[in-house]
Formats: sequence, C-alpha cells, structure tokens
Amino acid sequence: MSILFLPSVISFLIYKKIGDRLDSRRMHTVFTPTAGGLGVLIPFFITVFLFSIPIFSFELLLLCSCIILVFFTGLIDDLYNLSAKIKLFIIGFLAILVMAFTGLKIDSFYGLFGIGALSNISSYILTLLVIVFLTNAFNLIDGIDGLLSTISSFILMVFGAWFFLIGEQTYALIALALLGAIAGFLMFNWFPARIFMGDTGSLSIGFTIAVLSIAFLKTNQGLAIDHFYKISSPVALIISLLVFPIFDTFRVFILRIINKSSPFLADKRHIHHYLFSLKLGPRKVVALLLSFDVILFFTILFFNRFSDTLLVTSLIVFLLISSFGMHLFKVSYFNMIAIPAIQELELEVN
Repeated sequence: MSILFLPSVISFLIYKKIGDRLDSRRMHTVFTPTAGGLGVLIPFFITVFLFSIPIFSFELLLLCSCIILVFFTGLIDDLYNLSAKIKLFIIGFLAILVMAFTGLKIDSFYGLFGIGALSNISSYILTLLVIVFLTNAFNLIDGIDGLLSTISSFILMVFGAWFFLIGEQTYALIALALLGAIAGFLMFNWFPARIFMGDTGSLSIGFTIAVLSIAFLKTNQGLAIDHFYKISSPVALIISLLVFPIFDTFRVFILRIINKSSPFLADKRHIHHYLFSLKLGPRKVVALLLSFDVILFFTILFFNRFSDTLLVTSLIVFLLISSFGMHLFKVSYFNMIAIPAIQELELEVN
C-alpha cells in the first residue's frame, strides 16, 4: 500500500508546493516535498485496522488514537510550523493518556545501579520524559536521505519479531505494520530522495517506538525467569537498540549547551553532519550508522547474561570515548587532509 500510495502523495505535495525550505543547514539543493509521513501512516493505519479485527482491544484502540493525534500534530507542523512548546505539550499529554489508560510506564529500574521499584509519581515523570525525549530524538535524526527510515526499520524489526515470538499480538501488529509502511517509503526516500518524511512521519515513528520500548520493558518484566525469550539485561538492550538517536541527541544537546546556545536550536552538529564533513556520501553515512546500531545491539544481546549496571556503564564509557574520538579524528583529518588541500588550491590559483 505504501509503494502504491506514495507516487500520488509526491505529486500532490509538489503541486501544492509543500516541501522543505532550502537554507544553509539543509543538505539538499533542490526542492523536495516533505510531509511524506502521509504515505507511511495512512497505509499503517489501514493495515492495523484490517489485521486488528481478531485481536481488537481497548489498548490497541487507544494507542492508535494517540499515534493518529501525533500524526496530525506533525502534519500541522509541516504545513504551518508549530512552536516547539506546543509540540512538546501535545506529546506529553498523549504520553500521560497512554500511561493512565494502558498502564504502560517505567515502574522500575530493573536493578540498574541497584535501584528497583519506583514510586508512582517517579514512574509517571520518568516515563513522560522518556517518551518526549525519544519522540524528539527520532525527529532530530531525520536529516539525511534514508537515515530515519533505515534506523527505525531495524528497531521495528527487532520489536516486531520479539513481541510476535512471545505472543504479544497487539504490539507485534503495530511494530510490523509500521515496519512495512516504512519499508515502502524507503524506496522513495533512499538517496537521492524524492520525498522526505517530515514531522508528519518522524514524530509519529518516534512516539510509536518510544511506547513500544516501554512495552518491551514492561512485558519482559512479566515473563518467567526461565522463559526462552526473557532478556536478563533489558535496560542495556533497549539502550543499545536505540543507541544512535539517544547518543546523537544527548551529544548535540550537550554541545549546544557548552556553546551557550539553546538545546532546541537547529544546527549542523549532528553525527550525520560530522560524517558528511569527512566527505562520506549519504549512502555510506546511512550504512555506517546502521552498522553501528546493529553491531552494538547484537554485542549487548550476546552479553545479555551480565548485569544491567555493568552493561549500561560499559555503553556509557564506550559512547563517551567514541564522542571524544570523533572530535580528535576530525581535528587530525582537517590538519592532515583538508588544510593541505586548501593550501595547494590557493597555490594553484596564485
């Protein structure tokens, strides 16, 4: 459905001149339609409706209703540029609805750093922050052709398979239906992209993955200790699965604060901008970042029997070293390659 629907969406958006503006922060040089989430979310909702008939539940209805509201929030933002405060308020309100009516919330640290069960208020606050943070994290990585689609496809593939294997049909349906819709979109979003996801898609995908992440923690906690698909280190595993959007967002926010600018002010400090500065093409950047996500996830999965505290600490140390290493490599790269090349060009001109 996504593949069949998107050409019409692209034509409509071009006709209405609904597209991403061109400025110094953008990586594209020609007008490209945005709000491509229309071609993702409409097939997603149709698929969920068709396959939900035998497993219909209030929880599925509520989750889909919240995703629909996030979808319309993103669509209005693509068309009229909503303020960040309004978007944060809507996403936060919907997160509270999910917690209140489905019971999906982070009510424990699962032994991480010796912390167990959380109070009810702490649970609500932490879950609210996680959903808002992850929703915006996925929105922020949508800066290069195919990146958001590829990273989210891998995450949804893992979620869909795990929920299906343990018999959680509601979450499996949501994950796999969205995976299929994004896979169809990727055919039009791969470099050179004919359409961009826009906030219509990125906010909806981020919100859905955030809810599925909490559902994973909650569901895994309820499995028997000897269950074949029980994850012993769920926090470390979920961080490794979402490592790129989490790492990129934290890194960008910290760099902006250090430079005394607003954490929400758009700039070119994202990891994909960094890789672009090293003269890597869009396809190589996407492949490299996907490989980073996949390798780290399966590494943590392999060491799943170790404690969450040990694995999360190791992840944090690794990411800090990686961030520092990126800075050193960029400095050495420009000193050894870029600056001599510029000097040589100046000599030729002279």
